[in-house]
Amino acid sequence: MKLAEDWMHGQVAVAKIGPFHDEVEEVDEVDEAEDGCGGVEWQKYVLTRPHTSNKLLHELAREIRGVEKRRNRKLNGNQYKAIFGKWELASEPFLRPGDDYFTELLAKLNCVTVPKGETLSAAFERAQQTEPPAKLVDIPHQGLRLLGSLCRELQEMAGDQPIMLHQVSIARLFGHSHWRTIGNWIKALKTLGLLKLTDPAVARKKTARYFYIP
Repeated sequence: MKLAEDWMHGQVAVAKIGPFHDEVEEVDEVDEAEDGCGGVEWQKYVLTRPHTSNKLLHELAREIRGVEKRRNRKLNGNQYKAIFGKWELASEPFLRPGDDYFTELLAKLNCVTVPKGETLSAAFERAQQTEPPAKLVDIPHQGLRLLGSLCRELQEMAGDQPIMLHQVSIARLFGHSHWRTIGNWIKALKTLGLLKLTDPAVARKKTARYFYIP
């Protein structure tokens, strides 16, 4: 797969990239009345050692959002409680007494930017098939225009939540040798009013998050 136009010294091959976080196979539909969990496979996120609840609750939240995305509807509060109750019972040996893990799960559900099953490469493929945002139509740099289209696709995936732009992953996807170029493109999109920073990056801990502004 190649980019549609020359934008960096001739045609640039697009490097293959794995999932943004990870991909999961579609799970069979189950009778929601059977366990009240709406088909969410919570078992994969049960704690097996201490001090892992933050990561695994985040992944459980992504799993729930992935199921909701595939079914095009959200689960209800009782289903969230049922999922959490089973997870809590199975994880009990490694939970800290007094901590409110249910509220933590609900908070993480509000912060999910990439549901399970959604990938950066899938968004990139869709971006290549669409026209660039109106503000970028007259911009001569194909890479910048394509990044704008990618941000638009990511925002569509994220709904009303901010998008995460991991510069190393995007650089690899574009077949580019250095993430700093992607950083400059992101700054350019901010200057043009297409991106608004919501959460700055924290070195080696958190990727910056943005809203794409149509």
